Amino acid sequence: MKNRINLYHPEFHPKLRLLSLNIVIATWVFTAILCGLLYFYFASEQQNLQAELGILERDKQKQQILATELQIAVDSLKIDPVLLQKVEDNQQLVNLKKRVLDELSGREQLTTQGYSNLMIDLAGHNQTGLWLTHINLNGAKVEVQGATTDSALVPKWLSSLGQTDYFNGQEFADTRLYLDSDKQLKFIISSGNESNQEVGANND
Repeated sequence: MKNRINLYHPEFHPKLRLLSLNIVIATWVFTAILCGLLYFYFASEQQNLQAELGILERDKQKQQILATELQIAVDSLKIDPVLLQKVEDNQQLVNLKKRVLDELSGREQLTTQGYSNLMIDLAGHNQTGLWLTHINLNGAKVEVQGATTDSALVPKWLSSLGQTDYFNGQEFADTRLYLDSDKQLKFIISSGNESNQEVGANND
């Protein structure tokens, strides 16, 4: 009579399975191929990164060279004294011409107004037996030419002109009386300061 029962049947025992040579070779070949692919992939990526890094380094060097050249150009940039002197001379010439133009414009306006006042005063102090043939207004100087029937009329007429607004305070610097070829008594009277600048117009 059995008193033992073997419940651990042989089919439940662990079985030792050894790898075959083909399996080992296939595994190593697969592993080698995988490692080779990874190696080439990372090597390619490294080359790409190195190429990009080289491009960046070259760009950086170019930028540094350009910055150095620009700095040298800025440091060597100097104002040309000859050109600066020409600019200053031209500016002075322009200012001088502008002042002359303003002065001429002001004097021309003053001469025009003075001529109008002169004609009004001469017309308002007409002297019988005396007439004018020429009037020259040259700045502050006035030259009057004319003829008369009697020399005594000239000082009388000048005394009358001295009371006018235009001739008030002026001195008659030159007075001449002469006989022309037709035996006509002529006179030339000038007043004003001849040292003044001559800006005006001759009027017959």
